Amino acid sequence: MNRQNLFRSAFLVVLMAVLSAPLARSQTKTRVLVVGTIHDGHNTNPNYSYRHLADILGTFRPDAICVEIPPSYFRKRSYLIEMMYASIYGFDNGLKVYPIDWWPPGDARAERREYEKTDDYRKKEMKVDSLVEANEIMQQFRNKYGSMDSIWRQNTQDYRFFNGKDYNDYIREMYTILVDVFGDGCMNLYSEKRNAMMMDYINRAVDGHRGHRVIVLAGAEHKYYFDLALSKKADVTLVTLDDILPLQPVQPTENMISLIEDGLAKGYYDTDDVYSVDVLYANALTPILHGPGMDDDPSIVPAENIERAKPILAEWASQKPSSVRLAFDRCWLKFLEKDFQGAISLAESVADRLDDVPSESAWFVKSFFWRNLGFCYDLTGQRAKAVEAYRKCKSVCEELKMNPDYAKSIYADFENEPYRDKRN
Repeated sequence: MNRQNLFRSAFLVVLMAVLSAPLARSQTKTRVLVVGTIHDGHNTNPNYSYRHLADILGTFRPDAICVEIPPSYFRKRSYLIEMMYASIYGFDNGLKVYPIDWWPPGDARAERREYEKTDDYRKKEMKVDSLVEANEIMQQFRNKYGSMDSIWRQNTQDYRFFNGKDYNDYIREMYTILVDVFGDGCMNLYSEKRNAMMMDYINRAVDGHRGHRVIVLAGAEHKYYFDLALSKKADVTLVTLDDILPLQPVQPTENMISLIEDGLAKGYYDTDDVYSVDVLYANALTPILHGPGMDDDPSIVPAENIERAKPILAEWASQKPSSVRLAFDRCWLKFLEKDFQGAISLAESVADRLDDVPSESAWFVKSFFWRNLGFCYDLTGQRAKAVEAYRKCKSVCEELKMNPDYAKSIYADFENEPYRDKRN
């Protein structure tokens, strides 16, 4: 080869290397898709259901999944259903799942409720209203889609809407105004600090899967912040939902189906945790037997719920027959079926083992255990034992330092006025 050809060949090699470098770098970038979810809205929205989430996961085919669950809750306590659903998808498919939620100490929502009673809040809220009225992006959104209240009330917008530009531009403007007026505090639930801490968790997951696919599932109000932060990372290619459309139908796993149809989060809880079986079945029974108002007014528990609970309790008993939490729910079911003596016999057999109940549910189980036992004693004519049970309920509430007003709503004045069953 003469010198001219040698030079030409060397030049072509260098040129090829230069041209291929951006391609090589792009191929090693981590592809990240942020999906905004609607929490409880998935239960009833036909255009953004749990099945749509399964299709999004299956179409994107992530190597890792980030879910809006606090690390301290992850695989130990129930949390947002769609996040547990996505976690189960990950576990069933052998993927790494990362909990990314974070909350400041205390109760930001309670803090907000108190602040909303102040004159300072009312004055600043007027400023927020004026800024919203003057915001062109927000007003265009409202003219096109209606108010945010109506959007959530109707609950018919689809997954493209909540992950689209219009919605996320509106949310960005809304939080910008709230932070400008109120600061990063209770009125925006400390969104700046919370989002920043959640991004730290996301970054760890992304850094741990370089050159692969990572999906981030979080409430739709977080998406604008995460998208912006991720778009600034040189080693990340930010994927939009439009990039993966149309969605491919995906068959959910049996565990995913069980969570949605039966409330049983099989495959989610940490099997090394001694209480995982109790948490699994207790959480499935909570909306059925302990939904809003049901423990105070058993007459509102639908008859079909009692029937739905029976196979769950039977399966629980086959897995952990000695469980005190199982006994508690079985007692409540017997009470609902008016088998008061059966409830008494079962309750008395575990009354000395209530300390076996995990600390996070002790306030509920211990207080209602004694109150419910008092109900059963009253309804079988054993008034002295009933009074003793109500006093035990009051004592437990004090020992656990429960809110006095809430505790009083549990034991009420049954110590002086016998419980009477108002059901037919």
